[in-house]
Amino acid sequence: MYKRYLSPGIFFILALVLFAGNSATRSAKAQWLSQTIFLPFSKTIDTYTTIRKLKHENLVLQNKLALQVLDNLELKNRLKDLQRNQTFQFELSGIPYTMAEVIDYSGLFHDRNLLINRGFADGIELDSPVVSADGIIGKTITVNRNNSVILPLTHSQFQLAVMDKTTNVQGVLQSDLLGSTSMNMIKLGSQISIGDTIVTSNLSRLFPKGYPVGKISRIKESQDNLFLSAQIVPFTLIENLEHVFVLKKSYVNKLFEPVKVITKPDSNEVVSE
Repeated sequence: MYKRYLSPGIFFILALVLFAGNSATRSAKAQWLSQTIFLPFSKTIDTYTTIRKLKHENLVLQNKLALQVLDNLELKNRLKDLQRNQTFQFELSGIPYTMAEVIDYSGLFHDRNLLINRGFADGIELDSPVVSADGIIGKTITVNRNNSVILPLTHSQFQLAVMDKTTNVQGVLQSDLLGSTSMNMIKLGSQISIGDTIVTSNLSRLFPKGYPVGKISRIKESQDNLFLSAQIVPFTLIENLEHVFVLKKSYVNKLFEPVKVITKPDSNEVVSE
């Protein structure tokens, strides 16, 4: 019978002890009890509160992660759609490529380089040829882990062997500081005309032969009167680019490898490798 009233009695006595005295005394008593008798109970409450807070934060992070995964999936699907719907105006000869987004520019005025969001982690190599759906763009000159820098054909430091698609007249593609792109070093008397299409030459060691460059808009003699110069309007407008295609350099290099000719002993049969 006494046990029935033992617990309520203890709590009643504690209540009397706590409420006795002024507010400062009661506060000190309450603090002492919380650090002694009620310490396990208060720690349990704190632990429970912490666990609830952590669970809530974990739920918020899981929701953010799920949204991020969905965003990444949407971007990957958009990238696949762009690659699938992209129609090149020329034959890539089966060369694999990596699609990249132009994210920034560096340099001043017409001597600007392009910064793309793909690097060696994506298989990009130094001096890789870069194209758009309409024609050539340039080459990679710096490759980092997750980004690369492209030297475009409109840059004054870019040079490339090109030729007239119709007559095979050879020349060198160059640009000046004003952004004017020309095919220079053309022999006097060469058969070229305004409107002719200029493509990459068989002498190029950057692009395979026949990749489109631009059209001739003007023809004039050089200042020394030894050569002709043809002003070119590139097929690709560098300043309007959003996406580019970086060709796999190792595959392009295979196209430049000389064919080995082997003659079988005691035979006139020639075998090429």
